[in-house]
Amino acid sequence: MKKSMLPKPVKNLFRYHYSPNAVKAYKEKIESELNYSMEYWASVYDGTEPFNVFYATEKDMEWLISAWKTYNLDEYGYTAREYKGRLEREGNQLNAGSVPSQSGPSHLSFFRSSTRPIQDDSMIPHENVHIVQQQLTKNRTDQMPCWLREGSANLFANFLMTEKYGLRIYDDAKRSDMNAYQSGSVEIRKFNDSEWFTHLKSLEGNFSGGCDYKYRFAYGTGLLLSEVLMADGGFGKMMDFWRAFSLDVDWRKSFKNIYGVEIDIWYKTKGIPYLMQEYARVKRY
Repeated sequence: MKKSMLPKPVKNLFRYHYSPNAVKAYKEKIESELNYSMEYWASVYDGTEPFNVFYATEKDMEWLISAWKTYNLDEYGYTAREYKGRLEREGNQLNAGSVPSQSGPSHLSFFRSSTRPIQDDSMIPHENVHIVQQQLTKNRTDQMPCWLREGSANLFANFLMTEKYGLRIYDDAKRSDMNAYQSGSVEIRKFNDSEWFTHLKSLEGNFSGGCDYKYRFAYGTGLLLSEVLMADGGFGKMMDFWRAFSLDVDWRKSFKNIYGVEIDIWYKTKGIPYLMQEYARVKRY
């Protein structure tokens, strides 16, 4: 991965929109981390239009909705409803960020409590990966299985954090991602082979069933599956797989064409053994 993602200078890739109460320090963090992250994607990202980035505080929900409308974004109000729900649940801990998985042009938005401390984390690099996914799939990330969409975003975000802060960061971030499922009620560490297979099939939808935000199953499981894909085929094949979602071809067929094996067989022979190995090795909080 390191040899394939050599950083190169980038400029003018984003169009920034900030709400009236936006915190100056967080605005600076967004711009700095997005530019840093995108430098590592310079070899594959070839978007020609600036990508819209919005940042609003909890005081500026209506501003954010209005700003989206200027660009015909969030036409059906899905993201607005999600953010309003997050605000109700999280209060002064609000820290929402997303590149909505949808057909057609997307956007990166942050909706964050103005009183929440600013910390170093992988959130912005993670969301930046979704921008790259949108571009390579030609705005068809809604076709990606959520284990791939979220897991590979975690993989590359953790890599970038490691590049910035040192090797120990990756193991810490991996442990955190793997344990994200604990907010739900399913104890995946107790799964046998058959239960893991059923679980993986449920993660093939795009944020449906157990794949949604509340349970976060896709984030840790997807990270581990993405590690296996990188070990099997490297960076180039991963990018080919992302690009294949731009085609009118079932992604399972694309997987076989690129990796030379049926997805279900890969789950059973590569994915599940690695999942069980890593969840046995990396302890719970």
